[in-house]
Amino acid sequence: MNGFDHRFWLWGYVLEDSIPGKMMFVDGTTSCSAETALSLLKCGSLFWMNPLHSQEAINEKQYNLIKDCGNIVVGLTHLEKNGPGLGGWELQYKESAEKISRFSLEASNIKGAIIDDFRSPTSPSRNITPAEVREIKQALTSVNPNLKLYVVQYYTIQKPEEVVPFLPYIDGAAIWLWHSTDYFWNALYEDTLRQWREVFQGKELIQGQFLHAYGDGNVPQPMDQMKLQCKYIAQWLDAGTLDGWCILNNGWFCKLDHKEQLDYLKGFWDWYRDTRTVR
Repeated sequence: MNGFDHRFWLWGYVLEDSIPGKMMFVDGTTSCSAETALSLLKCGSLFWMNPLHSQEAINEKQYNLIKDCGNIVVGLTHLEKNGPGLGGWELQYKESAEKISRFSLEASNIKGAIIDDFRSPTSPSRNITPAEVREIKQALTSVNPNLKLYVVQYYTIQKPEEVVPFLPYIDGAAIWLWHSTDYFWNALYEDTLRQWREVFQGKELIQGQFLHAYGDGNVPQPMDQMKLQCKYIAQWLDAGTLDGWCILNNGWFCKLDHKEQLDYLKGFWDWYRDTRTVR
């Protein structure tokens, strides 16, 4: 997996114990762990998200399953102390950043960390301040100064100018569209992406794509939207406006009702990589 194109990302979870097993944000059980999905899609990069839910997930057992991936960014931890859907969020970003920094000395392909749902209206970090993010970045680079800090952002829900006060401490963003529509991709995407690129000058901009449409009925991504998304993401990856393309998440890959979406994406990514000459 070290030789795979680093521009292609998986937002993924490792099945640490039983297979099939439970996975966050996936109905029922799944048999597709992150290492299988990385190999299938030839992804050179991984957002390793188990640590989002527990610092204990930053361990050698999990890491050894994904260690062949050339570029790994680790989820920073926040916990819902009152139970799922009951709130009481505890942000452990600084503590998990310090742990990732130490762990990365033994795992050179760990390149950074990511704050999920950064400052979105209902997220655990909605009230986080620039000073707090500065402390998180300092913790992340305390042992390994080369680590990068990424954040998740959402088109239409958030505005690029809102992240400006945090930019001194942020190295990149994965940007997502919660509600996918023809109108957004055909009429708004180009200009919206341009605005985000202007704010994120000199920083990584990774386009996220949902295999499962959480924001549009909690169903497999409609195929018309899947095809439209791929068309435009490829266009702006070619143009250099985007630095990467990420699919979420591997737990759905083995589900029969997501096979058409996965087959299309795999074929599209293979076609894209196999027809762009690199010298």
